[in-house]
Amino acid sequence: MEKERAYRSVSFCIMNRGFSPIFITAAISIAALLAVAGWQIDASLRERSAATSYVAETNASSTSLLDTSASSILSSDPSTTPLGSAVFDELVAQYLSLQDGGLYTPETGERAAEKMAEELKVPISYRAYTAADISTDPDSSYVRMLAYRGELQESLAPLLRNTQAEYEIFAYYVNTKDKTYLEKLQRAAQNYRAAAGATALVVPPQDAFGQHLGILNAMGEFAATLDALVANADDPFAAVVLLRTYNEAEARVLASFQALAKYYREKQS
Repeated sequence: MEKERAYRSVSFCIMNRGFSPIFITAAISIAALLAVAGWQIDASLRERSAATSYVAETNASSTSLLDTSASSILSSDPSTTPLGSAVFDELVAQYLSLQDGGLYTPETGERAAEKMAEELKVPISYRAYTAADISTDPDSSYVRMLAYRGELQESLAPLLRNTQAEYEIFAYYVNTKDKTYLEKLQRAAQNYRAAAGATALVVPPQDAFGQHLGILNAMGEFAATLDALVANADDPFAAVVLLRTYNEAEARVLASFQALAKYYREKQS
């Protein structure tokens, strides 16, 4: 009975968390931040145009002028991370392409930032499980499902230690810059990894293989995403891009647990 309550608590926490406010605002935040960067790059472009009005330069040298000016925007900020720099470099390349094609205006620059905000993706590296990593039990009976659910009650227990939504923890850090919130976010990631590691040792019924693999990889991806947020928390360019990744990883966790719940319901009917 105690294990049953624990399992229901885990399921409730995962499946009733809903989508975070970050899900709604992430794209807007990215577009707004890139627009600010665009204004700074626009100033660099005007500087470049002024220089080329007096001195005949090759395309390479004028590009170098913009690169140097744009790089100085980030070099003065010690919180810049490689990911944030990569995002900024991509934005510079977009603006350069417009400028070199004679298409640049503040309006086209703003549209380029908005389009980039829609398309930005951050690859997250994590331990991805495959069919070769999972042993299954050919017994797909209702009794075997009950036993499997009991084993998951134990393997998912580390998630019970995550008592606060991760996006809230990150939001508190953004507002306060209190490092204890980043430490809390790191512990949340560790709990997801611990749950994934323990669940990888559970042998599912053969007909639950897809659901089992789904929760394993969703938990691993989400843990890695939280790690990336912690590592890039002070770089606004990296952080706002990672929020999109966070939204997608969080949605996959929710979907994987919903699929598992559906499997249980279908076995009971």
